[in-house]
Amino acid sequence: MRLRFAVLTLLLAGLLSHKAVAGTLTVQLTTTPAGGNYAPRNVVAVWIEDAAGAFVKTIGRWSAARTQHLVSWRAGAGTADADAVSGATRQNHNAPLTVTWNGKNRAGVDVPDGTYKVRMELADRNSTTATQNNQGTFTFEKTPAGFTQSTAGGGFTNVSITYSQAAPTCDNGMVDAGETCDPPGSCPTSCQASADACMPNVLVGSAATCTAACVVQAVTDCGAEDGCCPAGCTAANDVDCAGGIDNGGGDLTGGCEVGGGGGGPGLLVLLLGVGLVVLRRPRAR
Repeated sequence: MRLRFAVLTLLLAGLLSHKAVAGTLTVQLTTTPAGGNYAPRNVVAVWIEDAAGAFVKTIGRWSAARTQHLVSWRAGAGTADADAVSGATRQNHNAPLTVTWNGKNRAGVDVPDGTYKVRMELADRNSTTATQNNQGTFTFEKTPAGFTQSTAGGGFTNVSITYSQAAPTCDNGMVDAGETCDPPGSCPTSCQASADACMPNVLVGSAATCTAACVVQAVTDCGAEDGCCPAGCTAANDVDCAGGIDNGGGDLTGGCEVGGGGGGPGLLVLLLGVGLVVLRRPRAR
C-alpha cells in the first residue's frame, strides 16, 4: 500500500511541477544617470529572461526616437518588438517606475514555474555598446510560494520585486497551482487500459475541482481478482497466483510462474512410459 501511494505522489508531483500557472510580478525601481550627454533625459527598458538568458517578454519601455540606443534590450527583443510601451523619453529621474508581468511570454502563453531574471537598461546618450548604459539584472523565483526581494545594482536603486500566484480557481481557463486541468471539460474522465495488470492506469481527482488525472498505481495488495500476482503474494493468498509456483517475487505481468505443480504434462509422460514398459514385458511360458 505504501508503494502505491508513493508512486501516486511522485507522479502527481511531476505532473504539476512544470505546469504554467497564473501569477503577477510587480517591479518597482528608481533610475540614476549613466553619465551621457542627454542626461537627465533617458530611455529605459525592463524585460524578463529565463534562467538561461533567453528573452521572454518586455514588461516596460520608456522610449521613442532613441529606442535604438537600448543596446541589450534590442539584442534580445529584436527591432520589431512593440510590447509594453509605457511612455516616451523620460525627462529626469524624479519619479520611480512600476511595471507588472502576468507570467506570459510575448506569444501570450503562460510560462512554467522556475527561475527567471528581471533585466533593466537605461541609456542617456547615443549608445552603441551595452557597457555605455546602466544595466541591472535581478533573479527571482516564479513559484507558488511567492517571492519578495528589495535590492539595487547596475545604476538602479530601490528595486522591489514581488511575485505572487493567484489562488486556484477551477473553470477559469487557467491551470492554476494545485490543478491538473482547466476548464473541467478538458479533464480526463477515463484512463487508457494498461498492458500490465500490476501497473494499472487509475483516474484520480475530480473534473469538478480541475484535479482529475490518470496516474499509474502499482498493485501491492494480495487477494484481489485483478489478473495480477504482486510481489510477495502466493497461491495461498492471491487467486491470480493459483495454478503455478510462487517465484519468490511475484510476476508483475500477472499470475505466477507456471509449471511443477501437482500434475501436468511431466506426470502424464511418466505414466505413459511405465505403461509401455509393462506392455513389452515377455509373457511367462
